[in-house]
Amino acid sequence: MSWGNATSIGKRVARQGALLFSGFATAQALSFLRNAIIAHSLSKGDFGIAAAILLLLQLLETLSDLGADRLIVQARDGDDPRVVATAQALLVARGLLTALALILVAAPAAHFLGIADAAWAFSAAAVVPLLKSFTSLDARIAQRTLDNRPQLAIEVLPQAVALVLTWPALKLFGGYSAVLWLSVAQAFVAVCTSHWVAHRPYRLALDRRHLKRLFVFGWPIWASAFPLIAVYQGDRMLIGHYAGIEALAAYTAAFMITMVPGLLAAKIANSLMLPLLSSQQEDRQAFASRFCMMSEVAALAAALYLCAFVIAGGAVLPLAFGKNYTGLSAVVSWLSLMWAMRMLQAVPGAALLAKGITRPFLTAGLIRATGLVLAWAALIAGLGLEGAAIAGVIAEFASLAYVAWRLDHIDRAPANLEPQHMGRAFALRCLLLAPAGLLAIAATTTSTAASLLGLVIPLTVVSTVVVAMAALTMPVGKRQIMSLRLMGGR
Repeated sequence: MSWGNATSIGKRVARQGALLFSGFATAQALSFLRNAIIAHSLSKGDFGIAAAILLLLQLLETLSDLGADRLIVQARDGDDPRVVATAQALLVARGLLTALALILVAAPAAHFLGIADAAWAFSAAAVVPLLKSFTSLDARIAQRTLDNRPQLAIEVLPQAVALVLTWPALKLFGGYSAVLWLSVAQAFVAVCTSHWVAHRPYRLALDRRHLKRLFVFGWPIWASAFPLIAVYQGDRMLIGHYAGIEALAAYTAAFMITMVPGLLAAKIANSLMLPLLSSQQEDRQAFASRFCMMSEVAALAAALYLCAFVIAGGAVLPLAFGKNYTGLSAVVSWLSLMWAMRMLQAVPGAALLAKGITRPFLTAGLIRATGLVLAWAALIAGLGLEGAAIAGVIAEFASLAYVAWRLDHIDRAPANLEPQHMGRAFALRCLLLAPAGLLAIAATTTSTAASLLGLVIPLTVVSTVVVAMAALTMPVGKRQIMSLRLMGGR
């Protein structure tokens, strides 16, 4: 991948970074607004059923992920038409199997959650993965050269259409079934958009050699999905079973409001960090330099996100989802800490993928899966939603620690070169979360603000302090400040 000189690459990265952030943020904002409208319009019980349907869709989609789209970005021959056609055939097979699995588990899942009457909706949701399986992967080829416009169109346009259709769907169908048909419409528009922005004709192929590559690359990603589901979907299944469908609705609302930045980090990692690191996978020094810069940006973003949700998350939740979702400040705070650590993992995840190393994802997932046992114990012990959220935090911390350790072994340094110690550098930058969280808690306990507007001042003060701490303690930040001071003195 040759993109030109360093200056042009820097400008291009800055433009693409701004484009990605604005595009993915727009998509998530549209999704959030749609969910807020639905939450305000449906009863808490119906919203809980809708959440359960979407939960099962996410569960099966994640369990069938083989990372074919990421191989196209990472591999040197990822733009080979035969590789892409084989990856697209794998997506179709995945969609067929996912749809079949959804039909088979519909009735048992609905019975487990105590909503047997909604089993038909779980079966009908099989249309969603079936439609999405015919997505064109041509947009991923464009990402290899840092052109993210096609992928952003696939992200934003379906969300915009779904938002426009939300109110008519609620009026036409009513209840949780409106959410089901909105999901079908969104999937249809996404597939159509992927073909509309594609420059190559859509092809399917079954090349044995490339299939083997896809499986070798993707099986650890696929296997890691099982423990990942255990934490991010399994805990909600347990909540729905032990605490009831309304408790599931409350936890889902808190989960939705806190997960947006985590999803943004993951999408930006795949769209920007992965091609940037993949292009330097043979140059150890350049690879480590880019990795450290990304780590500092991610650490600062995660710290600011944590401050925002600890201070104001509890006030934003009922404003967005309605008065039925008050008194969840503690749950929002714990979930925001979990997602902050998840945001941090986007950087080492991109580094591992760029090197074609996927097995650590399985180990990290297994470590994270311990949170399901902890969540079950918390619910049995009567610790409620807050206990389930804390279980996720503990598991995420353990997974983050493992990934940081694994990064120090990503390469074996030649005898004439010093080891990079990227894991150690990454862990030191992650420590910014600790003072950020403590400052946010202090601001929350000392503030007497009774409204969201009144929380702006403590949030601004804490955020400013966190930015200053990052600028003074992180190497890249310090170098930037020194260069600005030198320029100012001339």
